[in-house]
Amino acid sequence: MHGVHTVKRKTITIREDQDEWIEDQHLNLSSFVREKLDELIEERE
Repeated sequence: MHGVHTVKRKTITIREDQDEWIEDQHLNLSSFVREKLDELIEERE
């Protein structure tokens, strides 16, 4: 399990169709990006 981390705010740019899909799926984009980054980090360690 991960320890306590400082959170940083980043701005990303996505296409309109991607934005619509995210809204339709009720996806939490921040959680999604953090999970995917963790997967990539674990793969490369």
